[in-house]
Formats: sequence, C-alpha cells, structure tokens
Amino acid sequence: MYSKLPNINGSLVYDLGCAHGDHSEKLSSLGATVIGVDGNPDLLKYARERVIPNSNFYQHDLNNVEELNLHSANGIWTSFVPAYFPNFSTVLKKWKTLLRPGGWLAVTEMSDLLGHEPMSFEAKKWISRFYEDAFSCNAYDFKSGEKLKSNLELNGFEIKEFSFLEDRELSFEGMANRDILTAWKNRFERMGSFKSFLGDRHERIVREIMDCLGSENHTSSCRVYFYLAYLK
Repeated sequence: MYSKLPNINGSLVYDLGCAHGDHSEKLSSLGATVIGVDGNPDLLKYARERVIPNSNFYQHDLNNVEELNLHSANGIWTSFVPAYFPNFSTVLKKWKTLLRPGGWLAVTEMSDLLGHEPMSFEAKKWISRFYEDAFSCNAYDFKSGEKLKSNLELNGFEIKEFSFLEDRELSFEGMANRDILTAWKNRFERMGSFKSFLGDRHERIVREIMDCLGSENHTSSCRVYFYLAYLK
C-alpha cells in the first residue's frame, strides 16, 4: 500500500483510526508529519508512548473529526476503519474538509469477513442475518469494502489506484496455519455482538467456521480493497 502513495516527504498526513500507531510510524518514516486520531484512549496511550517522530495523537470521534480544527493536510490514511461507519459516505463528506485542494485519500477496507467455504446453509444464513443486523443497528458494515468506489466518487474523489490486497489471515485459500487459527479464535472471543446475536447457536457456528478455515478445501469470499484517490 505504501508503495502506491505519492512522495509524502515533508507532507502533513492524517492517520484516521490510528489505533496504536503502526501506520503512523510507517508514514513518519517516509518523511511525513502525522496527526493520528482515534476514539480509543488506551490505544492512543500506547501510540504516544512509542514517541514516533513528527507525530501528534488526538482522541476524538471520527464522525466529527473536523471539529479538531487542525491544519489542512496533503493526505489522509485510513485502514480498516470505514466499516465502523455504515453511513460512511456522510462521514467521508466531513473527512474531505481536512484535505487541501488536490489532496489524497488512501483507504483500506474489507468485505465479507465471515465469507468462507465449505460451510452449511444454516451457518451462512445466520452469518448473513448477523451482517444485516449489524448494519441496521448502525454498528458495522460487513460489506463496506465493496462500497468504497461509489462512496469515493460520490464525494468528489478521482480514483488513481485500486487493488485487492493479499491477506494471509482474512482473504486466503487452503488450510490456515496454527497462528492464523489462533488469530481467528481470538477474533471470535472479541466479537461479543456475534455471540449475543447467535445465542445458543454461537458455539456450533464458530466451530464450523474454524473447521472450515482449517480445511484443505477452504476458500474465501472475503476481499480486502485498497484505493488511492485524489480530491478533484
């Protein structure tokens, strides 16, 4: 993803949804001054403790990040964040006010996190219902990645780069190794909303997904999207 960016040496870049600062650190190493914004104080505490050169971190709601009233930036970086905003087009309309004319946005997001085969019709039915429930509750959009193109164009961005990213944990074929299975086990432990939605079906469906990921016949319909777009 970084190789597709313009020369950012000396640029001001926002890292929106910066979490613990991994991408902020990389952007800084490429010569950018980085402003990281996230709503989670614990993650921001860790990011600040890393003492990343030429960086500042702010706790703020990404729905209203324009309220920070900071300098206009050359670019915005955001990774696996849009899905948390089912109304992302509305949020993006605010984000673009942070950019200078001709500024760029680099955005990464996925679609269909739990889209894996072979699984039973019953499991796929409940996964689909969970997606719909999360979207209707304005909690998460499991189809966010495939909507990025239309959201960018609707908000006046011109797409310059697009690619599907290889991801050994989210979008892969064949049998997952032990580390990947552990990562998925940990993911399901964090997904309280999935457990709550499925109720007494949860253990069975999670076991079926895990068995699927560990199968030699495993295939994934999950896709990770990357766009680099410029504000017209």
